[in-house]
Amino acid sequence: MSRVSEAVRQAREEDFPAGVDLGSLELQQAVETPSLRGGAARDAVVALILGIALVAPLGGVLAPFGGADVDAFAGTGNLDPAMARTLVVLCFWVAALGQLVGLVAWWRGGRMRSGLGTAAAALAVVCAALAAWWHVDRAEPAQLPALLAPIVLTGLVGLVALVARLTRSTGGDARLARRARIAERMQALPEAEQQALRDERQQILEALRERGLIDDGLAVRASAAPMGEWYLLDARAGSTRDA
Repeated sequence: MSRVSEAVRQAREEDFPAGVDLGSLELQQAVETPSLRGGAARDAVVALILGIALVAPLGGVLAPFGGADVDAFAGTGNLDPAMARTLVVLCFWVAALGQLVGLVAWWRGGRMRSGLGTAAAALAVVCAALAAWWHVDRAEPAQLPALLAPIVLTGLVGLVALVARLTRSTGGDARLARRARIAERMQALPEAEQQALRDERQQILEALRERGLIDDGLAVRASAAPMGEWYLLDARAGSTRDA
């Protein structure tokens, strides 16, 4: 018995309480296609780095808090001062690297509008300013260079990223741009792989139609849509519902 793909399984078994998302089903097909995994993996890594960059500066700001001692790293009851100091430095180095990687990926990816990227850059600037104020006011002079280097770097890279995202964005949607890149990769596959994906798409559409989750008209349009472009049908359906 041939293995049923995850996309087909979802079409046959999932409830889709918010409505069928054809783009997500086709994205699942791409994830399961060996020759497309490299690009999908790169996109996932960039998204993970951006997520870490969003959280890391918060960790750097919050690490010193909790102690009553005059030392800026009095400890929180769970972390001793040395561990808290190390955590601050690591968090801000990670934040700086994450902001840099996110900025480069955003620029090379077409400078599309991204609320998450803008929020991450703004948070990095705010956290760096708070951390710099806190440690300049409280830390021992001998500790300042090691502490301030990643903090200042995070603030500078975050500020550059924030200004760039606010002033140089092309105005497109980052999520849709990612889907368009995946569609290009799918359409560039060898004919044999594309045919296998088209056959699987028919299984998905038949399952959804038999369950009454899509109508015949949408099934016909989806069947005729170019490889990787089901997400456009979702966008049009959303516009119709909102009208």
